[in-house]
Amino acid sequence: MKEYKKNTRILFTGQYSPGTNSLYISQAFQRCGAIVRFLDDTTIFPYWRTDRGRILRRMLIPTIQYEWNKRLIHESIVFKPDLIYITDGHMLYPETILQLQQHDIPIMCFYHDVHWRDRKYSRFDRSVHLFNLVVTTRCWHEQEFKDAGAKNVMVVRFGYHPQTHHPISVEKHIKLKYSSDVCFIGTKELQRVKDLEYMLHKNITYDFKLWGGLWDSLPTSSPILRYWQGTPVFDEEIPIIYALNKVALHWVGWDPDGNNEQLRKGDQHNSRTFQIPACNGAMMLAQRTEEHRSFFEEDKEAVFFDTPDELLEKLAYWLAPEHDQERVKVAQAAYDRCLKEDYSYVPVVKRFLEYFNLP
Repeated sequence: MKEYKKNTRILFTGQYSPGTNSLYISQAFQRCGAIVRFLDDTTIFPYWRTDRGRILRRMLIPTIQYEWNKRLIHESIVFKPDLIYITDGHMLYPETILQLQQHDIPIMCFYHDVHWRDRKYSRFDRSVHLFNLVVTTRCWHEQEFKDAGAKNVMVVRFGYHPQTHHPISVEKHIKLKYSSDVCFIGTKELQRVKDLEYMLHKNITYDFKLWGGLWDSLPTSSPILRYWQGTPVFDEEIPIIYALNKVALHWVGWDPDGNNEQLRKGDQHNSRTFQIPACNGAMMLAQRTEEHRSFFEEDKEAVFFDTPDELLEKLAYWLAPEHDQERVKVAQAAYDRCLKEDYSYVPVVKRFLEYFNLP
């Protein structure tokens, strides 16, 4: 009789929402043959938008976190996972980890945020020493986690989702909404505001469209608001925007001259680093970091900048009509690199499976 080989079973916690890295990672596990049971961190919180609702939700946080931990324990008993995967670990009680580990279930935590110490409503810094494996995308996190008692730390890269981020053909009737010379997709952050305001005060001659959240908190005098499209971007819109733009700007969560110690270290890349090239439309013009330069060859697969003045110089060069073909070649080369190196999340989750000796 042929021996039956059991599929790896993973109890996975995170945000089950389009556009979230946790959703993409869970689907990468499935592409590797794992059976994934998803505990959605977001649905357990009431989606109340009124001031009264927000106040009540804050009052309920201790109860919600208690119920979340009870549900995690229940799901582990019912599902009998080979691995428990925790995203960020903000709600996880240390005693829950200890209880689960009594049943010889390994528990890993992929911590996504830059800030990790003394965060309100987060228990990660009190649990970091209990996980079998802690994962981060930031090299500087590794030593800090180890100093806090982490047993094992793994540094990985972000990735893209091939089913979402890929080349597409776009109908003519939607070009008016999404097309421009230059675009940026992202939330408002300090470094992005400073660079964009400097750029836009120069009376740019090319079309620019800004997509993302929190930009409406800027003062009405900010020139950025004239270019903000007034909405975040849905996951399905990302490849459309990148297909209809010549240049895609890219900032990571990094403020090297700021007052916040952890943001001064910040990110050296993020998921957009791979999503933009994977769509094979706009050429990526990103902050120059060592990690960016390791993933894509400068001026051949992507273009980088250090200062807003250099950003303006690069835009002037790459948007000049005589450089159109060269710009398209750069975008194509970045797309080819994504496929050749497989910058999706599949190689990342394979490292997790190999670490725990799971099929």
